[in-house]
Amino acid sequence: MSARPPASSESNSGETPGADPDDPIGMRFPNLARIWNYQLGGKDNFEIDRKASDAANGLVANLGVPTGAAIALEGRHLLQRMVDYMLGQGVRQFLDLGSGLPNMASTHQIAHRAAPETRVVYVDSDPMVSAHTAALAAGRNVVTVQGDLREPGQVLGDERVRDLLDFGQPVGIIFMNVLHCLWNEEDPWGLVRRFEDATAPGSYLAISHMTTEAHPEAAEKVFQMTQDLHWDAPLLSRDRADIARLFGGFTLVEPGLVPPAQWRPDLDNPLRENEIGGGEETVLETSFAELPDDELGVGWHLCGIGVR
Repeated sequence: MSARPPASSESNSGETPGADPDDPIGMRFPNLARIWNYQLGGKDNFEIDRKASDAANGLVANLGVPTGAAIALEGRHLLQRMVDYMLGQGVRQFLDLGSGLPNMASTHQIAHRAAPETRVVYVDSDPMVSAHTAALAAGRNVVTVQGDLREPGQVLGDERVRDLLDFGQPVGIIFMNVLHCLWNEEDPWGLVRRFEDATAPGSYLAISHMTTEAHPEAAEKVFQMTQDLHWDAPLLSRDRADIARLFGGFTLVEPGLVPPAQWRPDLDNPLRENEIGGGEETVLETSFAELPDDELGVGWHLCGIGVR
């Protein structure tokens, strides 16, 4: 598995996603945010995304590892547990980087049911994602910024980010299923460190990242598919050591770096009621108990939370 981006001459067509000015939202190429949306049962996707998603699911099903749909659902439950944990540690502001299209439970929805004063900033480079998030997540204490996490200075210096978040107080930094979309030469370790440097002691870092640990053959085949079908981003699995390095100066809390299903399952309560006004709206639509809790996700992700 190459950790370097291919030269344009290496592709069959010489084209790259987003290179066509007549296709500003990338309808000609599979888009990872839209594929994830489709895997979660959303409608903000196109035929090319659905075909790419189905092709990937067919590939991994033949290899006997979890499909994208199962992993996507598991990821939403993991996000809830991680946000719940950080809320329990007193965090009341979050920076969600590479947040993707809003679907099922988003960070602000999870947080506001327990602590409505919590402030959340979403950052994504995709204009479609940013527009949808801004429309669907509009409200008090929520800001959406179209920005590139590969440019930490621009993100952290954005006036909207600075106006909402107080970096003199603990912040929860969230990288859910996004750092494996960066090539090694883009230095994801250094990028995370830049965000770390902006945070106060007592801040938290939450990461979920694809791994080669359990199914290296499947990881290689999925990566190659993202290249062959010209997805807008690679799915670049890394080993445990490289994922652990992402935490830099953050100290991993128990249970450390583990598959998502093993990360504090005791915190899961996906059908909890809205605590604001005793409403009946739920955070997630499906109970975690309906998912197998042994092998799910072991083939694809390692996750953890670190404290500064």
